[in-house]
Amino acid sequence: MKFRGPLAAFLKDRTRFIDLEGALSSGKTTACLWKEWLAAVEWYPGIWSYIGRFGDGDNSDKLIPAWNRVCEFAGLHGAWNPKESSFDFPNGSRVFSFGLKSQDERSRYAKIRGFGGSRIYIDQAEELPPDFMGELVTRLRQPGFPHQMTFSPNPMDENSWLAEAFPEDNSRPDRVLYSISLFDNAHNLPEETISDILQAYPVTHAKHQSAVLGRRGLNVIGKPVYGGTFDRALHVRPLAYNPEAPLEEGIDFGKHHPCIVWRQRTTYGGVQYLGGLMGQSVYLEDFLPVALMYRDRWFPKPVEVRTCCDPAGSHNNSQGVKANGVGVLKAQGFAPRWQEGANRPSVRYAMIERTAGLMRRRTPQGEAFGVSSDASRWLRVTADGREPAPWPFFADGCEAGYVWDVHMVSEGSKQYRKAKKDGWYEHAQNVNEYLELNFGSQPMPLPEPPKERVPVRPVSCWS
Repeated sequence: MKFRGPLAAFLKDRTRFIDLEGALSSGKTTACLWKEWLAAVEWYPGIWSYIGRFGDGDNSDKLIPAWNRVCEFAGLHGAWNPKESSFDFPNGSRVFSFGLKSQDERSRYAKIRGFGGSRIYIDQAEELPPDFMGELVTRLRQPGFPHQMTFSPNPMDENSWLAEAFPEDNSRPDRVLYSISLFDNAHNLPEETISDILQAYPVTHAKHQSAVLGRRGLNVIGKPVYGGTFDRALHVRPLAYNPEAPLEEGIDFGKHHPCIVWRQRTTYGGVQYLGGLMGQSVYLEDFLPVALMYRDRWFPKPVEVRTCCDPAGSHNNSQGVKANGVGVLKAQGFAPRWQEGANRPSVRYAMIERTAGLMRRRTPQGEAFGVSSDASRWLRVTADGREPAPWPFFADGCEAGYVWDVHMVSEGSKQYRKAKKDGWYEHAQNVNEYLELNFGSQPMPLPEPPKERVPVRPVSCWS
């Protein structure tokens, strides 16, 4: 292994907290383990370190074998101490390794509370619950040595706790984020490996940013619901708003992640998704005025606005608002409709099937299913007052973010596939399902031609 560029800089970095996020085959785990070996063997004789993953199984089956390979390549391996779960080196350094997850939730932190050292490395840190970071910090207490904690997750989305702890602008003096791309490690990889990854995640793919460039973005694992059906090259294209056709808007309340999507149907049976907003940690009451502002700006003077929403918002349940969702909508000028059974597994599955059918259809105007390619029409709205940021969350969800759950769900005596609740991409997809259920995708009726006026011959009333 040869470490260059950001990986070489990472090896020299002594910042107290480091987040090394990397693409597929970017070498992030190997680089982190090399750094721990150097710290234990060459830099700080006598230091105590911890390397591990959240689960015991993954720690034993994946991380420890990777650590053994590094030690063998380096030419010095610590002796395994099964009683202490540590690799003990001749210079007095010890590297502990075990899974952090406790079998007893009442003793959630019991396994790490037995450790006190100078260095901590967490591999695949996206698996780590956010409350563990505070507990891990208290374990950095060995005197006489510099302290450092390193995380190496796959690139996370902007809503993750790691994204909050390690901002992309590196604005916190005690923390630093490294984003490692596939190309930063290309010199260590076979050409066919690079080619395979680029073919699987081309520039147009929703996961290219995370899987190839190592930047934060879509990182949902699973089989896409519309895999093999949605084609970004076909379906994402320039679309025009028609003020003479009704504007249909769907709203998903989401707990602090409200979402609204606007669409129109065409006279030839096409459905065009023109834009939308996704809230990030925003209350519905604060989100709706922003939605109204953008609706007026993007779609002025529509002939009619038709609104539908999540039926759960009609109940007195917790949606992060003072009243139920429908009540908040009505108070801000919306006139929503909904269907009570919209969230039933059979109904959701039927709407997914209908949407997939639209993606396969063509009309005289082209593809029946269309998503606006205008990046300024798909925005993420935050609660901190920043200008909404472009993010193609609907197209990304159609392509790779909305995935099937591995478990089936029962309704009556039948089993149905269900989409996974990832806490992010499903909101816009659920909106689409409400739109399809409430308004359908039948062609908009052609406007009736004006009736020809027949001149009437005047009749004299005189004989």
